[in-house]
Amino acid sequence: MTKILQLLLAGMVLFAIQIDAKTSKYDASHYKYIGTFVKEKRDQKMDSTMSLENFQKIIRERWSQGYDIAEIKYGNGKWIGVFTKSAKETHQTYVVVRRFSVVNHLLKEYWDKGYYITNVEHGLSEWIVVFEKNTPYTNQAFERRKKLDTFVAYVNKRWKENFDLIDLEYGEGRWTGIFAEGTGYKGQAMIIRSAWRDMVRVIESYWRKGYRISNIEYTLGKWMVVFSKFQKESEQRYEIAATAEELKEIFEKRQREGYILIDLAEGW
Repeated sequence: MTKILQLLLAGMVLFAIQIDAKTSKYDASHYKYIGTFVKEKRDQKMDSTMSLENFQKIIRERWSQGYDIAEIKYGNGKWIGVFTKSAKETHQTYVVVRRFSVVNHLLKEYWDKGYYITNVEHGLSEWIVVFEKNTPYTNQAFERRKKLDTFVAYVNKRWKENFDLIDLEYGEGRWTGIFAEGTGYKGQAMIIRSAWRDMVRVIESYWRKGYRISNIEYTLGKWMVVFSKFQKESEQRYEIAATAEELKEIFEKRQREGYILIDLAEGW
């Protein structure tokens, strides 16, 4: 009996090691989408296409149906959009430009009209910058820096000025951070790791501290996660998918379970 028990235990240990090794290999070397979900019942849709022109058609169609852009991500040759059923009083617009400097020249005009940047994405040498009216924001700023250490320093500087980091993107050789006042966050932290498996431990640690993921970005071999403390804590989870098709299946399943997607990232 003892010998049989020893064999069973050895098999269980071997099985556990195989599972860990497989997971570790996937996390370290495989391309993946990472969707962050929170427990909230709202109507969302997800669409993807390879063409930016087709993606712009999708945006127009979703707007006509009463959906606002909630998240945009370009990766693995596809544009992915997540759209949330909006209240009548919201209004969105966006610009597509090849240089972020063009956005800089447009900002005052949009801010004067009551629009704030809510989402930025860079793909195929194009920037999509989403502006929205009737947000809770009261002020806005952005930072663009070539060196990561310098960018981190300026993030800390903006935090001391009572701005929160609401979006993060890399393009044209620079890290870009979009900041706002009036977000309702009670605190933020930004953590950087090279391997996703290391970031998983960080996420679990920050969840225990009462933080929630508000943004994930992967660029130049680095995972960057922005954690925020919300006025009201909500149940949060993340899901990993190898393809856009698999991601959409997960997304639709989570929608049926009462979750919404608040952030979408992709990387290795």
